[in-house]
Amino acid sequence: MRSRAKGKGPPPARSGPPVKPAGTTVALERQLAEAKACHHQSNDPTRALALYEAILATHPGQVEALHGASLIHLARDNFAAAIEYMERALLGRPGHPVLLYNLGIAWMGREQWIQALDRFQEVLRIQPDHLQALCQSGRILLQQKRLDEAVLVLQKAVQLAPEMADAHNLFAAALRAMDILPLADCHRTLARHYANQGMIPDSQPPRHTLFLNRDRALQVARQNNLVPETIQMSGLQVCYHPGTPLPDDPPNLVAIPLEQQAFETFFAFTRLSQPTAMDFAPHDAEERLLANRLATLLYHGRRKRVEEARRLDQICRATQPAPLTGQPLRVFLPASRTTDVMMFNTRDLTQGFRKQGCEVLYCIEASNMETFYFNHYLQAQADFNPQIVVDINNYFGLAAHPDVFRILWYTDRMPTVMKGEPIAWRERDLLYSLSKELDPDLLQCGATDVQRQGFCYNSDIFQDFGQPRKQKAVLVASAHNYVLEKFPGCDQVLNGMKAMFEQGEPMTDAALERFSRLSSLSKGDLLFFHWEYVVRNMSARWLCELSSEVEVDVYGHRWDHNEAVRPFNRGVLPHGPAVAALYNEARYVLVPHPHDLQSQRLVEVSACGALPVVYDCRYRAEPPHWDDNCLWYRTKEDMRACLTGQRQPPASTRQICQGRSYEEFARRILARVAACQNR
Repeated sequence: MRSRAKGKGPPPARSGPPVKPAGTTVALERQLAEAKACHHQSNDPTRALALYEAILATHPGQVEALHGASLIHLARDNFAAAIEYMERALLGRPGHPVLLYNLGIAWMGREQWIQALDRFQEVLRIQPDHLQALCQSGRILLQQKRLDEAVLVLQKAVQLAPEMADAHNLFAAALRAMDILPLADCHRTLARHYANQGMIPDSQPPRHTLFLNRDRALQVARQNNLVPETIQMSGLQVCYHPGTPLPDDPPNLVAIPLEQQAFETFFAFTRLSQPTAMDFAPHDAEERLLANRLATLLYHGRRKRVEEARRLDQICRATQPAPLTGQPLRVFLPASRTTDVMMFNTRDLTQGFRKQGCEVLYCIEASNMETFYFNHYLQAQADFNPQIVVDINNYFGLAAHPDVFRILWYTDRMPTVMKGEPIAWRERDLLYSLSKELDPDLLQCGATDVQRQGFCYNSDIFQDFGQPRKQKAVLVASAHNYVLEKFPGCDQVLNGMKAMFEQGEPMTDAALERFSRLSSLSKGDLLFFHWEYVVRNMSARWLCELSSEVEVDVYGHRWDHNEAVRPFNRGVLPHGPAVAALYNEARYVLVPHPHDLQSQRLVEVSACGALPVVYDCRYRAEPPHWDDNCLWYRTKEDMRACLTGQRQPPASTRQICQGRSYEEFARRILARVAACQNR
């Protein structure tokens, strides 16, 4: 018998109305009564099952005995037997809702979801308001990712039983899976209320929230909480409330009108970060109704936003840009403040185009209270009517007229290309990729003429100031601990990789194949996530363990979880002038990239004149390898020799950054656009 873990297994069966057939004899009645007494009153299921079996020996189709025996088998997780007995019982009482429901529970126990759903839907055809069948149908539809159906079914369950915590919980889960977050949060709060669990604990991370009570919204707004948005980025918590603004309101306290059309329009077009949570008093009947109404209106506002994006998408596709000759080219560069490296790349490339005399629109949020959505970028693009759109990693996927050139610079493995499915590339889509490791994904999607472009640097910021340098080694990079969250249970792989790294062994394709067989993970995931985690985190540890040889500073996120690095972590350093100043202060900069030598860190270190101490991945990186321009390490002893002056690069590190500025990249893009235009 399979044991049922706490909280696992199918829901309990239902006894329901009697399933006794007509024509039962007095003796049989007595036997059934004794069996049911053992089962339900004496709590002796073994004795009850024996009595049911004795009845079935002489009355093999006796429905009550078959049902009773099936419930005992179901309680023991003996699902195959439970199904057999219930199906036999249904021969005697076809279409009986209790038998059908319990048969569905048994099929759930065997994880035969389609069979279980069929039984619950049979129940609902007979009794459309059968609450438990609605809940179980919704549970399975949610598990099967049939979200639209799940929402409809569970919405009916909530309407039938507005005080049933489980119905609210399931409905919240379905809404959350569809990213309808405020309404999901509303029903999650109601689920806790009806389960007597109280309010959601304050230990939850802050979220952008719609408060029904203005005083409560003001109190939270004054705390200036930060909402985690990515591993490295946070936004100022926006606190919404229905009503009118007051002169002394803090900027993150936002009043919104209660009138339906004005409310929906506000959330369809606002650039402020949208609320994902509701704050209301669930014990107050009026607040419960208002919270549900406003959460529903938020969803309608989102639908309006999607409709507006579709309208703008068609405008962008249909609007022809001005000819490429006779005026400065118009270049549109969308960016998001939550994308960190991509945001800086786009910002600096913007400067490169401006230096070429282009008219440029760099489209990004104005503050950390804003979050742009698709319609905001499309509106800006439609108003600007560019001839060139630059979309790093095709992150935004913006539509454009056939005459518009789209510059797609792939610097990361993106889910849209990792799928390997064909992409409808446009004739004027000009593709670049950071390294050969990214090319296979693009080629599988039907891309052609993918040109190489490594990371660049901003020549206005990253320069050698010619100042005296300290005998200091620095690392500006975040710990890659997110890999542990993204791939739980990967300790065996990571331990094997760490052992290889400690010995200075290269991560060859053969080694990746071996780890792939061990873990069932793709070679791409192993190289770009697991190996990168090992090289980054262990290199930082080695650096800190060598602090007796050289002064060490580490800047970046999430190093507080690393005991060896924590004492040397100086916090987060904003990218730009502060990083350039650090690179001019230190003699050595650690560059722990695991598989290619086109990293932005390496080119920026080179431009600042520091000595790059580089993980030796030349065995898999494509040229140029900068053999004579870097200090190389593969082991801790190699790193020690680099940091103590035992090794010196034969040639100037400045050669690495030659031809790698954003201005030069912009010049190459414009030359390629002109060549394509003249074909």
